Amino acid sequence: MTDNSTLRSALPLILFAVLAGGAAWACFGDRGILANRSLQAEVDSRQVRIEERTETIAHLRSEIARMETDTRVQERWIRQELGYVKPGELLYLFPGDRAADFAFLHDRHIEPGAQP
Repeated sequence: MTDNSTLRSALPLILFAVLAGGAAWACFGDRGILANRSLQAEVDSRQVRIEERTETIAHLRSEIARMETDTRVQERWIRQELGYVKPGELLYLFPGDRAADFAFLHDRHIEPGAQP
């Protein structure tokens, strides 16, 4: 009877150990509650980034549509990006302007007195 009574007294400890191990695995395991929360936070942050990029894409598509149809937008882009000016206009360059923005001027020499 001592073996049977020892087993009976050890059974609650074994059961407790199994339950504690299962609870620990449910919380800290690779598919546990904490891992699930971490993955959910990552999903949420990626969803926010997707929404931001979707808004950016929509904005760029509207800009492209405006560039294709609106002549004022086309002219503004040509003036800003390519440095074009209308006949009779003067282009003023100030100290601090980036030379790379005005690469089209590098091959021209402005003679003193040649300006109108």
